[in-house]
Amino acid sequence: MAVFGTKALAMCGSCLVLVACGESSTSNVASLAPASPSSASGSSTTCPDDPHAHVYSPDRLRLLVPCVTLIGTIELERAEPDGDFHVRLRLDAGQMCGGDPCINADNVSRQAGDLVLEPVCETPITQADAVAACQGYNNPLMVPPLGSYVAASGPFVLDLDHGWNEIHPLESIAALAAPAESRSPTPSSAPSPVALTVTITASRYGYLAAATSPGASCTAKAKLPSGRMSTAAGLQATMTAGDDGLVSWTYGTSSTTKPGTGTHTATCTYQGQTVSASAPFVVA
Repeated sequence: MAVFGTKALAMCGSCLVLVACGESSTSNVASLAPASPSSASGSSTTCPDDPHAHVYSPDRLRLLVPCVTLIGTIELERAEPDGDFHVRLRLDAGQMCGGDPCINADNVSRQAGDLVLEPVCETPITQADAVAACQGYNNPLMVPPLGSYVAASGPFVLDLDHGWNEIHPLESIAALAAPAESRSPTPSSAPSPVALTVTITASRYGYLAAATSPGASCTAKAKLPSGRMSTAAGLQATMTAGDDGLVSWTYGTSSTTKPGTGTHTATCTYQGQTVSASAPFVVA
């Protein structure tokens, strides 16, 4: 299931940095080197002892491999009523999960051939039977934007309700430098546009900041814990990223706003490309 606790991602020349999912984490950012070939094969990595932490109705998931790390490209991000994000990951070829293919027939027919990633407790919950699993927990994990090339880790499971394979819950995800592609030179070809990215760098009630391409035109939205979109002054402005690629919005808050977790979304457009990124914020 996109993407999205407040946390920051930082961008360096060839990579973004890892944001790990864990209740006790006090550091929002840790660096990750490009993955080795062994990490792409479903090999062991670091995962919590309880593969069902903050998962509602865990008996709907059959554990296949306790912990895998897989590499691919994010093709879809969608918020779900149970508070999870539904993320589709197009896997790099040649990866296996516990010695078996990571993708089954239902992944092919119902998820466009992608693996499903499910970061839990990310968005406001409207599904009644999912509330208890996330009680008192705000997931600090941030999913990189659509099109990002990432390494994703967590328990590898079969979703018995839907039939497809997943990493559920998604425990960590890091954006990596895209692999170099060998291309034959094409005479007189126009230079390719710079790939547009949007990364939320700060998300709290009343304030949103993001990093994107210099010159990108950006708008912001705030979905309150009640599910209503905020109309506060400050969110209506369209911001243009300067040479540093940074944009931010400060908007009015209200003491009568329902407590809970809301969602910020920043959408930027540049050279015909439009990309969005989302992050939660807490109203106390």
